[in-house]
Amino acid sequence: MISETIKNTPRAIIPYITAGLPSLDKTGEIIKILSRSGAAAIEIGLPFSDPMADGPVIQKASKMAIDAGFSLDGFFCHLNGWCTSTHTPIIVMSYINPVMRRGIYETMDRLKACGVSGLIVPDLPTDPMDIFDISSTIGLDLIRLVAPTTKTDRIRQILDQCMGFVYAVSVKGVTGAREDIPDGLKQQVKSIKSMTDLPVCVGFGVSKKEHVDDILTFADGVIVGSYLIENIIGSPNPTGAVRKAFSRLIE
Repeated sequence: MISETIKNTPRAIIPYITAGLPSLDKTGEIIKILSRSGAAAIEIGLPFSDPMADGPVIQKASKMAIDAGFSLDGFFCHLNGWCTSTHTPIIVMSYINPVMRRGIYETMDRLKACGVSGLIVPDLPTDPMDIFDISSTIGLDLIRLVAPTTKTDRIRQILDQCMGFVYAVSVKGVTGAREDIPDGLKQQVKSIKSMTDLPVCVGFGVSKKEHVDDILTFADGVIVGSYLIENIIGSPNPTGAVRKAFSRLIE
């Protein structure tokens, strides 16, 4: 479902938001706004105390959500309603610790039962065969990340255990807005696309419409996170801020 949606969306933009920022109820409102505004899919990040792949903006968002009382129980209480309120595929991004806390199978099966289409785990072990097998069995797309430093043999191994789309990390380091996209990004995406029929979507460092426009000339989709999170954090009206910020990207 995710791969077909991306392939059939002319401007395939995948917004990232943090669950529970500024509250779980507001998260649901933001999801509806992004869906109605044309998002190809929506990535929902689970707040975590040690978000190693994330830069300062998303780290701050995680802390704010946790300080506001975010819990996994509360998340699951809201998740089914979020998924059923939209036809846009919902993707959950979680570090491995929260996935393992209640059992990998149990957590992934519950995500699927709630209507989630895909799962991203940025700190997967080197050979996550058990997790890939579970995701394949229950029909939950396991979306894998490929960094600019990943060697060709390792990319092929990752692609063998990847569904939905390939997440091409555009920069070395953590998430966060960058002024320019890297010179080698186009070649990186071209190389990945030569090895797979899955859509290739670019994330990390995308901070403005010019980046989105450029990336969509050679990639199948683009993930935008910190730019939207900054608008949520900095506004007394987060839903209105998200609507305006995303409309600038999608037009």
